[in-house]
Amino acid sequence: MLPRAVCIAAVCLVCWPAFAHGIGVWSTTEEFGFGFLVPPVSAFLVWLRRAELRQSIRGGSDAVLIVVACALVIYTLAHRVQINAVAGLAVVPLLLGCVIYLWGWRAARILGFPIGFLGFGLGLFRGLLDTVGFAMQGLTALGAGLVTQMAGLGIAREGLVLSTNDFSFVVAEPCSGMSSLVSLLALAAVWTHLSQGKLPARIAILASVLPIVLLANTIRVSLVLLIASIGGQEAALGFFHSASSLVLFGLALAGLLFISRVVGCKAPRFAI
Repeated sequence: MLPRAVCIAAVCLVCWPAFAHGIGVWSTTEEFGFGFLVPPVSAFLVWLRRAELRQSIRGGSDAVLIVVACALVIYTLAHRVQINAVAGLAVVPLLLGCVIYLWGWRAARILGFPIGFLGFGLGLFRGLLDTVGFAMQGLTALGAGLVTQMAGLGIAREGLVLSTNDFSFVVAEPCSGMSSLVSLLALAAVWTHLSQGKLPARIAILASVLPIVLLANTIRVSLVLLIASIGGQEAALGFFHSASSLVLFGLALAGLLFISRVVGCKAPRFAI
């Protein structure tokens, strides 16, 4: 037990900088605030399968130390050159390799998703907002412009700016839907892991997240423009604009559950 305890303590000490950086990203980037839930959710998933995990523990494999060494090299180099997203992702093979070394392959299969889900949170970086987020801003502006024009609101679009003679609305970074995208993607990953369904159905659920969020965000921005055309720009950018974020996530979540039902993924059953 002592060598195993020392090994676990050493791995925790080595991985702590990746978690510290993750906490910094989660606490300073509003779109990634859901990251604080990633470690507790991973721990909860392990707890759900605790009985199966205890039965699966066997002798470890020394051959996997090659994987551990490679992951440790990648993690160290990425941390030194401050490519923190790569360092966060390298935690996944490092932890899985240690699990195989200590407890064997069966335990690694059980812990594979919870450990991989940690990588989802640790691999986040602010540059995502400059690439994926900007693309989503453009698609949302295009979609909202088309919807409002078909509704007869007479709104003109120029890039990310939607305007009439009375008001002007910019689809800025907070309106891109990026926050809903990453949080719903994380939720969909957990849902597909726990739900009862075939692999193609689970893949379909994950693939549907992006179009669902884009559609929901387009509806949200279109509603803001509708309120602005009726009650003025101040009415649209006041309470309704803030509350519409919850509307967006609610619409996206409802869409995700609808797709799950269509493809045949059933709610999980827990044996607690």
